[in-house]
Amino acid sequence: MPLPTVTKWTDKNHFIISKFDKQSGKSLAFEVDAKTGSEKPYTGDDLYPTRPKDLQVKNKDIYLNNGKQQERITNSPDLEEVNPEFSPDSNFIAFTRNNDLYVLDVKSKKETRLTHDGSNDILNGYASWVYMEEILGRDTNYRAFWWSPDSKSIAFFRTDETKVPLFTITDAGADHGVVKTQRYPQPGDSNPEVKIGMVSIENGKTVWTDLDEKTDQYFGRPYWQTDGKALLVQWLNRGQDQYKLYSVKPSTGKTEQLYEEKQATWINLDEEERLSFPGNNNDFLFISDKSGYRQVYYYNVAEKKMSAVTNGQFVVKGIKYADIKNKVVYFIANREHKNHDDLYRVDFNGKNLKRLTFGSYTHQVNFSPDGSYFISKYSNISTPDQLALLNNQGKLIKVLGDRKGSDFDLSKANWKDELITVKSEDGKFDLPGRISYPAKMEPGKKYPLIVVIYGGPATTATNDAFNESIFRADREQFIYAYLDHRGAYEFGKVGQNYMHRQLGHWEIKDWSQSVKWLIENKQADPDKVLISGFSYGGYMTCYALVNAPDVFKYGIAGGSVIDWKYYDSHYTERFMDTPAENPEGYKNSSVLTNIENLKGRLVLIHGMADDNVHVMNTLEFAAKLQEMNKKFDMMLYPGNTHNMIGPKLRHYNDLTKQFRYEFLIGKP
Repeated sequence: MPLPTVTKWTDKNHFIISKFDKQSGKSLAFEVDAKTGSEKPYTGDDLYPTRPKDLQVKNKDIYLNNGKQQERITNSPDLEEVNPEFSPDSNFIAFTRNNDLYVLDVKSKKETRLTHDGSNDILNGYASWVYMEEILGRDTNYRAFWWSPDSKSIAFFRTDETKVPLFTITDAGADHGVVKTQRYPQPGDSNPEVKIGMVSIENGKTVWTDLDEKTDQYFGRPYWQTDGKALLVQWLNRGQDQYKLYSVKPSTGKTEQLYEEKQATWINLDEEERLSFPGNNNDFLFISDKSGYRQVYYYNVAEKKMSAVTNGQFVVKGIKYADIKNKVVYFIANREHKNHDDLYRVDFNGKNLKRLTFGSYTHQVNFSPDGSYFISKYSNISTPDQLALLNNQGKLIKVLGDRKGSDFDLSKANWKDELITVKSEDGKFDLPGRISYPAKMEPGKKYPLIVVIYGGPATTATNDAFNESIFRADREQFIYAYLDHRGAYEFGKVGQNYMHRQLGHWEIKDWSQSVKWLIENKQADPDKVLISGFSYGGYMTCYALVNAPDVFKYGIAGGSVIDWKYYDSHYTERFMDTPAENPEGYKNSSVLTNIENLKGRLVLIHGMADDNVHVMNTLEFAAKLQEMNKKFDMMLYPGNTHNMIGPKLRHYNDLTKQFRYEFLIGKP
C-alpha cells in the first residue's frame, strides 16, 4: 500500500501528511503535532509548499513565473540566455549570454553587461565541459557564477579553452551527416585555464584573485563567507594529490591560505558538501577523507584552526542538520553496518556521539525547520518502507505509516533477496553483495548468473533496503547479483586507495572471488555468467571478458571506456596520473592489451552522439576484434548521447533481453 507523504512543515512543531484512504480511493490530509504525534484532519487548500517565484528560459528568453502568471523579462530571441539565477534578495537576476555574464534589475528590467570578452573559447560564468562533468556537476548546467550574500557581487570563472584540443563527434540525422566539436582534454592534454573574478553589479568592476591562471591546476566550487567579506576558493594541483583552501578579499583579490591537505593517492575536488556554514558566523564544517574515511571537521575562523568532529572507521555520507547554538552536528554514516545508513549526532568538539535511528534498517532522514524533530523512511532487504517521527534525541514519537499491507507475504513472492559477504582472495575485505534468487529453486539445478555492475571508485551497488525494482521481472529465470569491490564507497578511502594507478585490477579480482563463491554455494551455473554495465560498468564488462574469461562468459557493455587514454583528463588522472607518468598502468588497464583472451560472447552498445565517453572507444575495440577475427555483436544508436533514454529505449531493452534469453537459457 502507498506510504504516507509529508508535504510540508507549517511551523517548527506541525507538519501536514497525506495518506491514501483505501475506502474512498483518495488521499486525505492531516495536520500532525510533532510534540505528541496527535493528528487532525487538515482542511486548508495549501497542502503543498507555496511555489516560489522561479525563472524559465523559453524561446531563448527569460520568463518569470509567479503562480499562474508568467512575465517575459528579456527580449533577445536571436541570442539565448542561460542559467538565470536570482540574487539572494530577489532584486536582480544574473545570467550568461554568448559566454558573457549579465545582470538584470527585476524592477526596472535594465540589463547590465558585466564581462565583454566572451567567445567560443573564452567563457565568463559558463563552465567548460570538463569542469561541468567532473568538478561542478551536471546539475549546474554549466553555470559557473555565484552570488554574494549581500547581492552586490558575483564571483565567476573566466575560462580560456584555447589550448584544449578539439574533439570531433560525427552522427547521423541529416542528409550530409552531423558534425559537432567540443573542447575535450584527454589525459596529458592541456586543460582549460581558469581565473576567478568578483564583479560588482553596481559599477561593473571586476577584481581578480591573485592566483595565476597559467598554473596547471583546478578550482572547485567557491563559497562566499556568510558575511560576504571573503570568498573561499578551493585549489587542487594537476596531480590531484595536493589541496588548498584560500580566503580571498573581494576588494583586492589577495589570497590567504586557510588549509592544506596532501594524500599519497588522490584528493576528490568535487567532494559533496565539502564546505557548509552552520550559522550566521563564518565558521564552517569541512568534509575530508584524509584519515582513510570520509569525516567531518570544524574550522574556527577566529582561531584559524581545523579540528575533527567525527573520527572512526566509518563513512560520513552526509550532514543532515547543524545546530550552531548548541554546537551539534547531525549526520548520516554507516558506523553500525557497512551497508546501512543511520543518523547520528555529535558535538562540534567530537564528544557525545550517539546513534539516533533504530533497528537493522537503512534510514532516509529529513529534519524539521529548527532541527527539533526528524522523519525517517526506513526499510531493509526483507521489510518494506515505514515512516516514523522522532525527536532529535532519537525518541520515537509515532510510526506514521507502513507500506506493508495486511496481505503482505514475502514467502509468496517469485523471488528471494539476500545480502552476502565474501572474503576477498587476500583475506583483507568482506566483500558485500545483494543477490536475488528464484523463490523456488530446484535442488541440484544450476541457474544463469547475471552480474549487474558499475564499479568505479567510491560507488556502491549493495544496500540493505527494500527495493524490488532494481531487479527485473524475469527473476524466476536467473540469479541476479549486485556486487561491490574493495574500492566501493562503504569501505572508505582505505579501500579506494587500492585502485590508484591500476583501474580494473582489483574490481575484477574481487568480483571474480564473489562469483566463484556463488557458483560453489548458490547454484550459479559456471558456464552461464553474464556481466552487464554502462559507462564505467561498460568498461568493466569488456575488461572482465578479456582479463577473467574463465569466470565471465557473456557481456553486455554500454557506453564503454576501452582505453583510459581516450577519457577526460580530470577523472582519469585523478586515479591513473598521466600516461607519461604511469605507462604500465595505462597498458594494464586497457581492454585492448589482452584482447586475444576474449572467448565469451560480447555485445557492444554505444550512442553515436556521446560527448562523455566517445563512440571512438567502442569503434576502436571493434576494429581490433575484427582484425583478430573475434566474434562479437554491436549496436550503435544515432542521436543518443551517454544514455539510452528516449524513443530508442524500448529497442535497447528488447536487445539486451534477447541477449540474456538467447545465450543464458536458449529461449526466444
